[in-house]
Amino acid sequence: MIHRRDFLKNSAAALIYSVGQNGLSQPSAPGVAVTFDQSSVILNGRRVLISCGEMHYPRSTRAMWPTLLKRSGALGLNTVATYVFWNFHETSRGIFDFSGERDLGLFLDLCQQHELSVFLRVGPYICAEWNYGGYPPYLRDEPGITIRTMNRPYTARVEEYFRRLAEVVRPRLASNGGPVILVQVENEYGNVAKRYGEDGQEYLRWIVELGRQVGFAGVPTTTCEGGAQGAIETSNGFTISPERIAAVRKSHPGTPLLWTELYPSWYQVWGGSIAPARDPRAIAAAILDFVSRGGSGWNYYPWHGGSNFGRNSMYLQTPTYDFHAPLDEYGNVTESGAFLGRFHAAMQEHSAVLLEGTRTEDAADRQRTVTWQKGLDVLHLIQESYDEHASDREPFRAANVKARLLDGHGNVLFDLDSVHETVKKSFPVSEWKPVKHADGQTPVWQVWDEPLPAHREDKGVLSLEPVEQLSLTKDSTDYCWYSTNLHVDQPGLKEIVIPYGADFFYAYLDGVLVASTKLPLQEDRGAITPDDPAHPRIVANVSEQNKENGYRHSFTLRDLAAGNHRLDLLAVAVGLIKGDWQIASPMNFERKGIWEGVQWNGKPIQNWTMRPGLVGEQRVLAGKTVSWHADSDQKPLRWYKTHIDLPASVLAGPAVFRLDAVGLGKGMIWINGRPIGRHWLIQAASPPDTPSQRYYHVPADWLQVSNEVIILEEQAASPSKVELQVRV
Repeated sequence: MIHRRDFLKNSAAALIYSVGQNGLSQPSAPGVAVTFDQSSVILNGRRVLISCGEMHYPRSTRAMWPTLLKRSGALGLNTVATYVFWNFHETSRGIFDFSGERDLGLFLDLCQQHELSVFLRVGPYICAEWNYGGYPPYLRDEPGITIRTMNRPYTARVEEYFRRLAEVVRPRLASNGGPVILVQVENEYGNVAKRYGEDGQEYLRWIVELGRQVGFAGVPTTTCEGGAQGAIETSNGFTISPERIAAVRKSHPGTPLLWTELYPSWYQVWGGSIAPARDPRAIAAAILDFVSRGGSGWNYYPWHGGSNFGRNSMYLQTPTYDFHAPLDEYGNVTESGAFLGRFHAAMQEHSAVLLEGTRTEDAADRQRTVTWQKGLDVLHLIQESYDEHASDREPFRAANVKARLLDGHGNVLFDLDSVHETVKKSFPVSEWKPVKHADGQTPVWQVWDEPLPAHREDKGVLSLEPVEQLSLTKDSTDYCWYSTNLHVDQPGLKEIVIPYGADFFYAYLDGVLVASTKLPLQEDRGAITPDDPAHPRIVANVSEQNKENGYRHSFTLRDLAAGNHRLDLLAVAVGLIKGDWQIASPMNFERKGIWEGVQWNGKPIQNWTMRPGLVGEQRVLAGKTVSWHADSDQKPLRWYKTHIDLPASVLAGPAVFRLDAVGLGKGMIWINGRPIGRHWLIQAASPPDTPSQRYYHVPADWLQVSNEVIILEEQAASPSKVELQVRV
């Protein structure tokens, strides 16, 4: 167990510091002592109102980091939060990479250069709608492993990761002169705690202690939504109710109230509803209410969401992670960001009174008044039409509460409605426009057909039963072919059933695409394996019971002639899960492809050949010679290539770019060899007639005068209408 005294061991090195423009200090000497009590985090004896924003360095590019941080500071943030992405750094077992776009150390150094402190969330589990919740895929196959509990094969890998990560982080702790003032271990364990019982609670105590042992103890340790003594417990949500505040006060006395994830909207999954932007007045009203009950820090999750490039998305998560965040996917300030920037200025100007003043409260006739007094300084918060549960029910709507901050003389310091109206009237809007190509010509697309299994040179993996996909691919590709032969005695209707398969399938019969998985797919699909009476399933939360037969796929084949036929099933993964509840099992149960056989008219099919990956991944993406030809018709499973030549003037300015994927079906996009992400023009559940994602972020630093665009298209769709767009 870590006691408060352990956090103070380095306090002897604490020296005087200067106050930065955003209310936080940057060290002017080797170290800053970071302590806390129930009122706030304290830096070298000075209380800090933490105004924090989450941005994830892998979801933007290295070239974008300085601009993102500069804009964040200008909008009144004094702290930046980020997860550390284990699978982004340990790219294969025992091979760590902290260079280039993975340079966490540089990102932390840039935060300090921009006078921003850092709240570092190191995991090992992070959730984050990220592939496998941040875990390296190899972890699934460690012998005897159970993830996220007191299991030696698991804890041994975590120990190695933490010790390697500490080499990067330790010099950058505030106690050593760096920007990191808080370190969070694990994440939202309450979502799975019931499954692991006392072993899980022991694991939480162990992970807190491990952080101390590897060298994170120079600053306070936190956990969120489920944690252990010895760490500050923080809260997540659209709002933090009085009941939740009371529960934290009771379970973790003597610690500050910190809000780890304050959501400006919600993430987007393929085929799901698109969440609206949350009204910034509702966000500010929720913060004011939290601070009026003793809260001393909040973190927008996210402040800048960015993009899930390549294959980094969790299962079913789109490449965009915009979240209607204050800094949009491209790094630009939104109207919400401009409003919150003014709000931060008002809060920081009066932070000393908010944190140190004596607080009293009066409530009557749906009006709540909170008063802070520190000496002669007085501050009033007036909340009208007050209903403490209204924003829990409708968190996206305009503030249910009319809220104003006043000084002791009754002068209005900040009024939600009036400031919102001022920002709305003055906020500039710029339009997206097609990029005019340097030669004035429309790009010409060439095609290369991906070979079907019958035409591939590799012999494949032979097995009586289908072999689960990840055991073959190790998540190095989304694709795996399953091939077999069928004999039809009588012509007519036939059915193929995959009782347990993930995620999406195309069925080819005698080389012709005849069927594909029915939509929509579900984010939480239920149990990933059949029930085993010898090992009863422990249900950790209600979302695990929302779906039955979530892995079943069936294909009806009509007018099938008698005789022998070849069946090829292309299994397509759409990202690994982010947490237990998506599969109703520990995360090491994650599977793709087929793992409980295939039935043909109710009887099992045997004798399979598996071929992991696509030929084009080894040839087209590697730049090897293939026979490209003109695009004349539409066929499924094709590679497309074109070149887009841009005027140098377009690249020289402060512009952002996106690709309009109109007309495409499903697959993946690369520009100049860099993976933009999976595309899928599947319709969203709402609003109607809207694709889940049509536009795809193309970082400006990935572009040059001449650009090669490659698209893998799984379906019979054409890229003829695809275009690059620009916004200044």
